[in-house]
Amino acid sequence: MEIRRSYCGLCHPRCGTLLHIDDGKVVKITGDPDHPISRGALCERGRLMLDHIYHPDRLNHPLKRIGERGEGKWERISWEQALNEVAEKLAKLKEQYGAETLAFTHGTKRTYHWDCRRFFNLFGSPNTCGVNTICMCPSYATEYATYGGMVMGSEIMDAQCVVLWGNNASKSTPVSMYPMIVAAQKNGAKLIVIDPRRTKEAEKADLWLQIRPGTDMVMMLGWMRHIIANELYDKDFVADWTVGFDELKDAVEPYTPEKVEEITSVPAALVVEAASTYATISPAVLPFGLGLDKQGINATQCARGRAILRALTGNLEIPGGDVFSLAGDIGKIRDWTYLERNDMIPASQRAKQLGSDEYPFFGFPGWEMNTATNAKLPKGYLAPPEAWHSNLAHARPVMDAILTGKPYPVTAAITLANNPLLALPNTQRVFEALKALQLYVVMEYYMTPSAAMADYVFPASTTVEQPEMWLTPGFCVACPQGIDKIEERRDSYFFYRQLGLRLGQEQYWPWETVEDVYDHCLEPIGLTFRQLAEQNGVFGRREYRRYEQFGFGTPSGKVELKSSIFEELGASPVPVYREPVWSPKSEPAIAKEYPLILITGSRFMPMYQSEQRQIEKARKKVPDPLVSMHPDTAANLGLAQGDWAVISTPHGSIRQRVNITDAMHPSMVDAQHSWWFPERDGKLPELFGVFESNTNMLCPDGPEFCSPEIGSWPHSALMCRVEKE
Repeated sequence: MEIRRSYCGLCHPRCGTLLHIDDGKVVKITGDPDHPISRGALCERGRLMLDHIYHPDRLNHPLKRIGERGEGKWERISWEQALNEVAEKLAKLKEQYGAETLAFTHGTKRTYHWDCRRFFNLFGSPNTCGVNTICMCPSYATEYATYGGMVMGSEIMDAQCVVLWGNNASKSTPVSMYPMIVAAQKNGAKLIVIDPRRTKEAEKADLWLQIRPGTDMVMMLGWMRHIIANELYDKDFVADWTVGFDELKDAVEPYTPEKVEEITSVPAALVVEAASTYATISPAVLPFGLGLDKQGINATQCARGRAILRALTGNLEIPGGDVFSLAGDIGKIRDWTYLERNDMIPASQRAKQLGSDEYPFFGFPGWEMNTATNAKLPKGYLAPPEAWHSNLAHARPVMDAILTGKPYPVTAAITLANNPLLALPNTQRVFEALKALQLYVVMEYYMTPSAAMADYVFPASTTVEQPEMWLTPGFCVACPQGIDKIEERRDSYFFYRQLGLRLGQEQYWPWETVEDVYDHCLEPIGLTFRQLAEQNGVFGRREYRRYEQFGFGTPSGKVELKSSIFEELGASPVPVYREPVWSPKSEPAIAKEYPLILITGSRFMPMYQSEQRQIEKARKKVPDPLVSMHPDTAANLGLAQGDWAVISTPHGSIRQRVNITDAMHPSMVDAQHSWWFPERDGKLPELFGVFESNTNMLCPDGPEFCSPEIGSWPHSALMCRVEKE
């Protein structure tokens, strides 16, 4: 039996795997004990990889629609024919309507993403969009405006205080972050958890703040006020390396512990104790948590709040703190921003980006300001902001343009690593938009509800069928391709390169394979991709407090507690809280009809986003969509464990099974997200049951619900009612 090294890639980390191969076929997958990051660990999801590679429902050949859209009638065609036809149709649509007529939706990283951005920039369309608006990217863009980079390397193992805010690491990053938290606690670190649910982390915490969903910004403002009022902040750092302290002090003044308790439901004494603990124990970390990005109107300000708290306490760029600068030789590697070729899209096309008039900070205007500031810094110090993380069209105006032709027609779309009917809010409108497209192209593992609406469906290779380079500010690790591509599955680089070659982009796609691209990226440090794999990665030597030499990547060169970029683009330059549109306090009439606070988007194993629903082992563990509620809540509603219940918001209704748990507060419920049923009929009107239990049916996307800086829509902090079916 042969054993080959590869990687998982079924979520964000690229955990190392060993593929046990017999007669050319993988028969077993285990963790790679020599992998420098995952060190042999595999989570429940990773252990499903074998089922995923050889699943009988995998797409293995390009398909062309031959019936009506959504009718489920397909013709198998060659890659050559499919690419030729798609390229020809795109060329005609571009000639008729302009390059901006093409849009794109993407989601969680399964593909390379920079290749998409490269293709779109060369094609001339500024309209890539997707779940970026609610998934890490609000934090990414905001932290760039605040101090010039995003903290992706909280040094948890060396911290003396760990604050998990909207972060359920045991379910979202069980191999990487969660073991670090456990180790830090064993080393004596204090653990503070802010989460509306009693998660595994909350049970282990020294302090658990069970916050009312959607009010995290109030808690942050309260912490800032307490830290400032009691002079617990790092006075030297604030004096020397921040701007806007006096304006911040004025902005937080109303948020006394009693005011915070009134709004968040967390006792004032606990608010004070948590803020004091974080401010007085050093070093401390406040890692990224997705829970803050998906709460809508306050999402961007929460990202600002987290960044400001790190700065106030002097925990930026110190050992055991929150770091974001590039370590050693990592800064020499040609990165994703380099590969995107954002220089190739002219200003005239940038100006057409849908949504950038309403949300300029998250479009070309904000990205250009962050980029210009970064360009003044020494190369290799702080990574430049990636466009696919922080420069997007907004999904709502993209859907509007498809349906109305205003401000111009959007007639074509490409989807990779995304299932927009399960990923975007206002599902019915997304469905109508997909139905209205003249050309819809999807690259996928399986026939999903969104793929079922396409004109062409291309088969995507599994992560183990394609190489990848795992590049972070601290390390670069090779993720080797483990097996040859099965049948006609291909990677996204092949797809975009082949499309680009047919559309006059030949000179910009000189590398035949993505491994050739990585060789080019690694050239400045004298390595090839294969050499990187052989030596098990490159780990940069970390230097701290380099801002003392170079400053921060902002217009002022300091941490901007008052953001000049936000101010210039018409957003609030200091943190501000806005009560959600649907909440017990803002709309008593709505709260009377919809008395429970709804959250969605919580991670649950072994599923990830809308994936794994067709894998039998996963469905045995979670056969049906679940809505979790407190025993008292269920009793009051006449509901028992396993009952089917109808969950309704003012936007729509779905059905899920009841799960009773005292981890929930009696005033709230938690509905599992992204549910569809691959075993059901894939034709319209059922479309794999996509409208039945999908929480995005409940989520609005109107401007009043979205963060005014970025347009983040709410998947949480909504109001609902639950009734027995």
